[in-house]
Amino acid sequence: MRTKEEYYARVLENRQLATDPQLLQCTCPNTLCDWHGKCRECVALHRHHGDHIPACLQPIIANKVKALASAAELLTE
Repeated sequence: MRTKEEYYARVLENRQLATDPQLLQCTCPNTLCDWHGKCRECVALHRHHGDHIPACLQPIIANKVKALASAAELLTE
């Protein structure tokens, strides 16, 4: 568990990161989508409809699944 000071330091770091224009650009390769660049709305729609994971988040999830599978000594494709 983090201390209050560690939590506050993390909040300040996150606020600084949130001002970086490079990090705020939409990374989704699906540029023809009506919600491209509107990540908050895109994720909300995916959550509401129970659809697949948005394309921009799939590499993150895939890496986590591969790490989990290797920990369980399974193969992924």
